[in-house]
Amino acid sequence: MALFDRFKQIIATGKRQTEGKDLAVPDFSDRSEPFSPEEKDAIPDKRERIATLTPREHELFLLLLEGFTLKESAGQLMIKYSTANTHMTGIYKKLGVNSRAGLIIKYRSMAAARQ
Repeated sequence: MALFDRFKQIIATGKRQTEGKDLAVPDFSDRSEPFSPEEKDAIPDKRERIATLTPREHELFLLLLEGFTLKESAGQLMIKYSTANTHMTGIYKKLGVNSRAGLIIKYRSMAAARQ
């Protein structure tokens, strides 16, 4: 269980250390712009998709991005697991992803930009 807790911490902080270099967070220090034109064009589309989420789906979305399991997220939101699963299905459909990994990869920059 300690490994999973460490994984949640890595996801929450966005840091994964390997030989002193942070691989989870891109290094933009040598770039004049942090996002390419393609990435900038995708941001409004992602925001529009996120805006379609219901308030409860949005809360679950943020917890899933932080690395919580569905069971843990349901507990935090004080809802049943089956209800959280229904919300997760809606999130996946609205955001156009098929898995939690896809959700995190595609939308983690939106969560980081929010902070």
